[in-house]
Amino acid sequence: MGLALALSLAACHDSSSVSGDAQIPVEAYGPETTTQDGYLTLTDGTRLRYHWERAVDAPPGPVVMQYDGYDAGTGGYFSNIPGVKAKLLLRGYTVLGVSVRGTGCSSGGFSLFDPQWGVDGAEAVEWAAVQPWSDGNIGMIGYSYPGIMQLFTAGQRPPHLRAIAPSNVIFDLYRDVGAPGGILNSVFSGLFTVQQQLPGAEAVPAAILQADLECAVNYAANKLAYESFVVQGILSPHIDGAFDWHSRSPAATAAQIDVPVLNIVYWQDEQTGSRIGGLLEPGGLLGVLNLRKTWSVMSNGNHDLTEDQPQHSEMLLEFYERYLRGRDNGWERTPRIQVLHDLRAEDSQPGWITSYDRLPSPRPVELFLRESETLARTPPTTAETGSRYLYPLPSPSTNPLPWALSALDLLWQLPAPDSGRVVWTTPVLEQDAQLLGSASADLWLTATVPDVDLQATLTEVRPDGQELYVARGWLRASARALDESRSTATRPFQHFTAGSVQTLKLGEPVLARLEIFPFAHRFRAGSALRLIVDAPTGITGDWGFLFKPLPSLNTILHDPEHASKLVVGVMDDGPAQVPAALACTELANQPCRSSTGAVPAGSLSLSE
Repeated sequence: MGLALALSLAACHDSSSVSGDAQIPVEAYGPETTTQDGYLTLTDGTRLRYHWERAVDAPPGPVVMQYDGYDAGTGGYFSNIPGVKAKLLLRGYTVLGVSVRGTGCSSGGFSLFDPQWGVDGAEAVEWAAVQPWSDGNIGMIGYSYPGIMQLFTAGQRPPHLRAIAPSNVIFDLYRDVGAPGGILNSVFSGLFTVQQQLPGAEAVPAAILQADLECAVNYAANKLAYESFVVQGILSPHIDGAFDWHSRSPAATAAQIDVPVLNIVYWQDEQTGSRIGGLLEPGGLLGVLNLRKTWSVMSNGNHDLTEDQPQHSEMLLEFYERYLRGRDNGWERTPRIQVLHDLRAEDSQPGWITSYDRLPSPRPVELFLRESETLARTPPTTAETGSRYLYPLPSPSTNPLPWALSALDLLWQLPAPDSGRVVWTTPVLEQDAQLLGSASADLWLTATVPDVDLQATLTEVRPDGQELYVARGWLRASARALDESRSTATRPFQHFTAGSVQTLKLGEPVLARLEIFPFAHRFRAGSALRLIVDAPTGITGDWGFLFKPLPSLNTILHDPEHASKLVVGVMDDGPAQVPAALACTELANQPCRSSTGAVPAGSLSLSE
């Protein structure tokens, strides 16, 4: 079955505020379009550059706005979902791009994820609502940066904002992407600093050639005031630093969002990741938003799948038709949460779908780290020698260029020294096990230096001896102090404040709970789960860490007093029969390699 048929359409919403003509044909307007560039002036005098496009023969109608810090209002390329933009134009929508203050041709100075961006976005929505080409019904579009801007803007509750579709977003700037596990994500923050500036730098010359001298002045002033992500991360390594990570996170105002939301998540997203505040956990994106007005589609895959995935595009069009035009198109029947399983790299089609109308509640299952590199359902009852590894030796990487399918597995396949990691594997599974959500590696640790950084990787070892990447997580040992009120069995939640730092003492065991980022994966009968603990010295997609460099002999204890374990979330309500497993290399953004070790004898069940 095609995904377009399987993804049913829905939403509960009072459309009385939508004045669009529900009888307009789906594609009523010609391909000829008109565009306009200009500036809108905010309350504080800041001038935001805008660019819009609409069909020449379209009357005033709904507006879909992309608002970002790349070039949404500055360049001709102002929609990062171009297929949807083209169809919206044919349906009589105006597609509007607006550049965030301090970016492109906008004035105002660039302060990274400034809460003011949300206030500005709300003003831009209200400005668009009263333009002659608008009927007052405004939606927002875009993934990644413009997706994050939708959360900031909607948190301000602008009166004419009807719906948002934020995909591939972050929710907690520090924990989700800036410093996962308390370790500065220096590679991504450095890349973001470059990537954020490039589109504007490319678009500004064209604007200047069009005699836009205001653009030239603004661009020069913004360059002088630029606030670098990587620099701010180095200067504020803790969440309560001068940078104020919390107020710069969408989570700070997300509880105020009251419009319908359509969200897309890819578990192996190499840029924004899958954590999103914990996603399914208390305080995560879906736990904060009003689920009566929120729809989320989740699958394996990479960051840029959102750009041109035809099924997602179809959902977006129906979502906008419902909430910006007021069409009675059956959207209300769409399940609130849809998990797409085994998404194929070749055509983005899933093997099957599970749906929920409330937050799913995976059953926590403990797998204890035991001697002989075994993961078992029972804890140790007698003394066992701890597992040791040298820190920090090279660790395997995953590919930062997931669209280069021929190279997808290469970094994952590069060998890493056995002495730099410890590995535990279950016996083969007796039945299929469907895992969902975060996982927790609860590690009793000793080290020979005051601080080390931990990386935990979950993989599937298949019957043919191939090892498939599933998910990863990280933790700085000195940042292990938990906020018990926010932690769950499968999602530890650390404070990450300067005052909560606890360095290691030689020979003294400490419990370090490490969050493995959310995922959905079906481990089939005959396969095994594997946990690998090593140093975060490689890269995971576009992520790389400023890890502690001092050499150490690390020991993970597993004895009756120090029962280290992996806690995973198992769903018991999935289908009993699913399609056969795809070949290891066919899954979107899940690299494969030959197994790094043996599977213990016997079998194991994750059922109750």
